[in-house]
Amino acid sequence: MSSYAYNPGTTAGTLYSQGIKNLVDFGNKYKGNETISNMVAGTLADSFATQANTGSALAYNNAFLGSMANYQHGLENLKTGNQMKLMSAQGQIQKGMIDQQGGWQIKGIQETGNQNRQGIRTQGVEDRLNLQTAGSEERKNIGERTTQELRARADARGSVAREGQRFFG
Repeated sequence: MSSYAYNPGTTAGTLYSQGIKNLVDFGNKYKGNETISNMVAGTLADSFATQANTGSALAYNNAFLGSMANYQHGLENLKTGNQMKLMSAQGQIQKGMIDQQGGWQIKGIQETGNQNRQGIRTQGVEDRLNLQTAGSEERKNIGERTTQELRARADARGSVAREGQRFFG
């Protein structure tokens, strides 16, 4: 497993490589000195242990973060799916409400039409009755006027006749 810190193409990798080389050179320079040899060996052992621990930590972090990414991806998919279900349910509810409201409007229009037709029908019946009543009253008035005119003529003739009798004697 390659690590950024130990990659020779980076500053950290260059410094690590140069430090190990210098440490080995220092140990080789004093080969016969047991204290220096032990110090070099201990430092190299610590460095190698740190490399191994860093590699393990990086592997753990990569695995952990990969697992978290999968977990987060699953949560996002679940969230998106739930939102889609909610939006669909809201759409169905709104469609039902709009359909129901439209049905009420149609019934209202139909009822208004029925009421208008009944009003027109009732008005027509009343108008016909009024015309019939007016016509009947007019006929009665014509008959009454005719009768009164005839009586007035008769009275006038009789009055004229009586006046003539009185005058001619």
